[in-house]
Amino acid sequence: MFGEELAKKLEAILASGATYKAVAEKAGCNISTIYRIRTGVIANPSYSVGRSIDLMHSKLKKQAA
Repeated sequence: MFGEELAKKLEAILASGATYKAVAEKAGCNISTIYRIRTGVIANPSYSVGRSIDLMHSKLKKQAA
């Protein structure tokens, strides 16, 4: 999973009303990591963080459907 794709997924998650803090807690990292992924500073985060973001985005898509 690449940073640009994760950044777009984070945009959608945050636009749905989630906070940086909530996303970071679910991903098991700190708020600054989420911010840096979103802004493209971290293009290749750890697998666990990337997977958590991917799962949050999947749940968001299912809720919207």
